[in-house]
Amino acid sequence: MNGILFYFSGTGNTKWVADRIEDKLCKLDNTIHKVNIENLDDDVLIKIHNYDFIIIGTPIYAEMGPKLIQDFVNNIPKVKEKIKCILYSTQGGNSGCETESMHKILCNKGYDVVIKVNIKMINNYYFSVGKKPDEAEMANILRDAEKKVDLVVDKFSKGEVYLENINKTRLFLGKIASKGFNKFLPKLSNNLKSTEHCIKCGMCVRNCPKGNIVFENGGVVFHSNCILCLRCIYICPSNAIVYKEKRIDQIEKNIIKLLDIK
Repeated sequence: MNGILFYFSGTGNTKWVADRIEDKLCKLDNTIHKVNIENLDDDVLIKIHNYDFIIIGTPIYAEMGPKLIQDFVNNIPKVKEKIKCILYSTQGGNSGCETESMHKILCNKGYDVVIKVNIKMINNYYFSVGKKPDEAEMANILRDAEKKVDLVVDKFSKGEVYLENINKTRLFLGKIASKGFNKFLPKLSNNLKSTEHCIKCGMCVRNCPKGNIVFENGGVVFHSNCILCLRCIYICPSNAIVYKEKRIDQIEKNIIKLLDIK
C-alpha cells in the first residue's frame, strides 16, 4: 500500500517514532512518503486522495498538540472514499488528548481512523514539569516506545482496529489546559534567553519552526511567537540558551540529530 506520514517534531521525539513506523511498514512492502509539516507543500494535501492511508504524528504541549498541528488537521480536505488513518502522539507522560481531537475532526471529513495511540517519550521539559530522567530511564522509555511502534505496525498490517480513547471529560479539561498554556506562551517564552556562551552560529535562528528567533543588536533575541517546542535549547552547540536563567542539560542532544537541522 501507498501511505503518507505527516509529522511535526520539536526536539526529535515525534520524528524518532515516525522513522521507526516508516522503516517497519516499508519492510512489509508498503511505500511511505514522509512529510515534515513545517515544510508542507499545499499540493500534497490536494493529492491526499491518492494515498491508501495517512499517518499523523504530533508532540503534546499541555495535553494538546501545538497550533501548527491543529491548523494542519483543520486544513486537511474532505474525502469521498474513506482513507485509513493512523494517529499517534508523543509526550513525557503516558497520554495526551490531541489524537482524540484529531480523530473527531478526521471522521467528520470522511477518514477512517483505525489506529490511535499515545507513545510515552523522553520528557524534554523536565526542567519545568516532572523530573530529569537518567540514562537508564531514557533507555527504558525508548525500549517501550519501540514496542508500541511494533504494536501499531502489527495491528495495522493485520487490518485490525486499535484505539486508545480519551474520555470526554479528559478531552474537555485538556482543551482548557491547552488554551491556558497558549494564552501564557508569550510570558513563558520570555524565560528563554541567550547568554555570553552564544557563538552566533545562527542555528536557533534558522531552525525555529515559527521564525521567532532573530539576530538583533549583535545578539539572539526571542520574540512573542514561540510555541515552546524547545528545539533552540537542544540544538545549540554551545548550550547558550537558558530557561529562567538556568542552563539546561541537553538530554535530547542525540535524538534531535534526527531532525533536518540547517
